[in-house]
Amino acid sequence: MSEVPQIIELARVVDPFLNGGKLISYTSRYLTKTGENYGSIMLAITAKVQMLSGDVEELALVAKLPPITNDYFWNIFQPERTSRTEIAIYKYVAPALRQLQWEMELDEEEIFDGFSIYYGSRISLDPDSTRVDRNALLVQENLQASGFKPGNREKMFDLSHAKFILKEMAKYHALPIALRVKKPQVFEEDVRPYFQHFNMNLGFGEKEKKQLEKDILEQVSIATNNTDRYVEGVRELYRDLQKYRDSVDEVKDNLYTTITHCDLWINNIMLKYDENGLPCKVKFVDFQLSQYDSLAHDVVFFLFSSVESAVLDQHFDKLISLYYQSFLNCLNSLKIPTESYSYVGFLKEVHKRAPIQIATALFMVKIILADHSTLPDDYKDLDLSVMSKNVGKENITKRTSDIIRLAEKYNFFLSN
Repeated sequence: MSEVPQIIELARVVDPFLNGGKLISYTSRYLTKTGENYGSIMLAITAKVQMLSGDVEELALVAKLPPITNDYFWNIFQPERTSRTEIAIYKYVAPALRQLQWEMELDEEEIFDGFSIYYGSRISLDPDSTRVDRNALLVQENLQASGFKPGNREKMFDLSHAKFILKEMAKYHALPIALRVKKPQVFEEDVRPYFQHFNMNLGFGEKEKKQLEKDILEQVSIATNNTDRYVEGVRELYRDLQKYRDSVDEVKDNLYTTITHCDLWINNIMLKYDENGLPCKVKFVDFQLSQYDSLAHDVVFFLFSSVESAVLDQHFDKLISLYYQSFLNCLNSLKIPTESYSYVGFLKEVHKRAPIQIATALFMVKIILADHSTLPDDYKDLDLSVMSKNVGKENITKRTSDIIRLAEKYNFFLSN
């Protein structure tokens, strides 16, 4: 890996969040390996903080920088939009949702606590700047130091993990809906403006777009023994995904519009475990792609990108029902009327959004299961050629086949 990027004036960002303490020094190292994070640079920070008492304590932090060493991903992830969005999650959304839960006096087991602790941010060294530049920064607690374990992209979630995560995801989705209903001014002024539709396609040239489509169709061809109806079906799905990304229509409020994560897969979910080895707490991370959209996008993408195929084969309907019931329970605890949220209506919403997320899962499988040997040693050398290099890999072929088979089984695309 190349030299760790220097963070200029870190103290100016974090000091206001240290309860009167002062940052006196810090060391940093890369937090993630190449291929674990594409849209940003993640640094583990060990900070020495002088407390009001005069004692010096160590504080484990994470500094998130835009892709300053990789112009290719700077163009794709468009920090002018994505950095602002992620900062808004911690600066505005998390506090607003926390306050709402306190005001509603929820029981401890009902509370959603899925955001990491925020230690400040900036879009530029210039406090008067209105543009995101290469000194943009987001600082959070280091969740690993707090006992949370990152997901392993080579190991999909089993049933107990899937159930626990879906329950918490339902809370994450229900809370912004409750905020919109109970505090419309807060929602419209402090939340909604930061979560416009994100078009990743703006960062791709036409040649790259054609290569990405070629790669996904070649992978589907290999996985289905060149079965025309699957190849052509996925071609249609993938082009619908591109139309969805290119859409400029503003999403209108409905029963299921909320602050969606839009990238909720294994790497962006961190878990803490109890004494029996079962997940007991979750933190969702990496909100760069978040937007105001249907919650069904997150549900379907999570299941098809990150849950074991055997679990989806045997328990899919139960998992969908579990999410729905958890979603209703959260709305009820927040005194939001739920008469309009019928299970039939919810299933229609899932089926309406599912094809887009089946295409997204098929697109992402070569990233999620990428062979380490196909990844460069340094983030600055990373690009999407990793997609082409992983076409035909055995584990990717198997997962591709499973996604298509299961999507067909649950009538998410392709007619018999």
